Amino acid sequence: MAHHYDVGDQVSLAFGFHDQNAVGLYKITRRLPSLVDGEPQYRVRGLDDRERVIGEAQINGSPRPPNTDRSARPRRQGNPITEMFNRLGIEKK
Repeated sequence: MAHHYDVGDQVSLAFGFHDQNAVGLYKITRRLPSLVDGEPQYRVRGLDDRERVIGEAQINGSPRPPNTDRSARPRRQGNPITEMFNRLGIEKK
């Protein structure tokens, strides 16, 4: 599938990050190869000057709807980073 956005375009991200503060405006800095399922990928820079890689389905108003067929990877037991996130999730409730 073809990319619908060009370098320099400003886009608004709707979802897709573990960091909910990442939702907002970004400038596309580079087009990246598409995923195996054909979803175009982009490198973007936010107002916080951090760069992220996003899929086109993560952009508000994207002509491509999110791929709901993708299942989340199972989490491995014993991974210290996973355990830290699990603890954080329990403490928030």
